[in-house]
Amino acid sequence: MKKRFFILVLSIVFFSFPLSAQGTEPTIHLLDLFIQGIGAEESRLIESLIRSYLSDFGEVISSTETQIPDYTLTGSVYLERDSFIFMLEISKTVTGENASFTMTSKSIGELVLKARSLVETAFAVEPERAILQESQPLDLKEAAVLGTWRGEPGIEMIRLQRMGQGLAIFSSGVQMALAWIIEDNILKIRQVSPNTERYYYPLPYGVARQLAADAEPILWELRLYDNGNALRGLKILTGVHYEEEVVTELIPKEMQNIEWTRSGR
Repeated sequence: MKKRFFILVLSIVFFSFPLSAQGTEPTIHLLDLFIQGIGAEESRLIESLIRSYLSDFGEVISSTETQIPDYTLTGSVYLERDSFIFMLEISKTVTGENASFTMTSKSIGELVLKARSLVETAFAVEPERAILQESQPLDLKEAAVLGTWRGEPGIEMIRLQRMGQGLAIFSSGVQMALAWIIEDNILKIRQVSPNTERYYYPLPYGVARQLAADAEPILWELRLYDNGNALRGLKILTGVHYEEEVVTELIPKEMQNIEWTRSGR
């Protein structure tokens, strides 16, 4: 998957779907996405991310279920010239009202990075709030990222130092050496220390042990926001499915949206 990100152009037809006004969790029928011009792995990743993000707003139901959904959502991802077009269409069953939301990106990596924002925009109560969520990233310089950052679950502190060096201190007490560079206005951080079970606390020991043996080094790809006080982007790691202490599946290059906030220089 390409890792080069470019400026996002977001074109939105604003429409309000106030989910919180309903007394119970709404149901969302996610139709199959139309995806063309990208690989099967990227297609599965995008569909999985959209389903995961939608679950924050209601119960996602499949086409095999018979209940009438509160909302129906479909979308498409396709390559047009040198850009990837990502479109979501949402329909409110009771009123028949429809709205469409489109974003254009220069790479699949950028599309994945901004997919959550598009889903949040589609379900935003107030268009003004959606505009704020799409603020442009700031220019990245070494001085802008040096210092202490916090906010990621399982990690107490991230310290970024000069010469591309860094350190993460986990909630389990273990430390991880980091290396970082700035490339295409993206802060790219990678795990340097060898894996240890304590990086995966509080997973069961047997699961953490297998991850320590088989997982790829953790990567972060972040952009700078909020007057230099927030880093937001993707954490790329080996995901896992397990039952009790038995690993049933390792998921390479699983992506998580994360945010770090500045704690000190």
